[in-house]
Amino acid sequence: MENELIRKSAAVLAGKLNVYTGREGLDFTKMVLGMEVMIINVTKLIIIYLLAAIMGVVAQTAVLHIAFCVAKRHSFGLHALNSTVCTIVSCTLFVIVPWAVYGLGFGIGNAAVLTAFTAILLCLYKYAPADTKARPLVGKKLRARLKRNAVICGVLLLAVALRVPNNGVKLLITLGAAFQCVAILPISYKLLKRSVRNYENYEHTNAV
Repeated sequence: MENELIRKSAAVLAGKLNVYTGREGLDFTKMVLGMEVMIINVTKLIIIYLLAAIMGVVAQTAVLHIAFCVAKRHSFGLHALNSTVCTIVSCTLFVIVPWAVYGLGFGIGNAAVLTAFTAILLCLYKYAPADTKARPLVGKKLRARLKRNAVICGVLLLAVALRVPNNGVKLLITLGAAFQCVAILPISYKLLKRSVRNYENYEHTNAV
């Protein structure tokens, strides 16, 4: 029911937009799929930040969420298999965790930030970018560029975490980067029974 509603809404929006773009065939199908992704992401964001507002942690949620997105921008990694699971996991990570950090007064100093980010940067250097079966990252140069950019983003997050005066914010930034690192670890793929290095299948096929 949920997926059907999203598909119908995406088709309606794509149809209205197509009055101006005039796309046909495969191009129109791609537009509909893009609309589906946009609707899912917007709906998920509304739910996350509405819950954060109810629990009084919008700013804390934003800090952790932004740190996670910065770390994920070039490192990619695991995705939930459906939007419902993704929303539940996202609410847990981006709302419940900040609420606990804020409510219990947790925080870390610069020494702990440096220690944590040493592990995070090593993780990004070794395992980023991590692809999925649905989105293989084909091309050695592409992966090398993404790895470099992922490490740079990690360094930028480290610099911000060291500079901010609030120990709670330091912890949230660190957690955001750490959550993303979990999403690219081979053991995470193994536990969830997902295939790793999916690009190899495509590159092997092209080589043959």
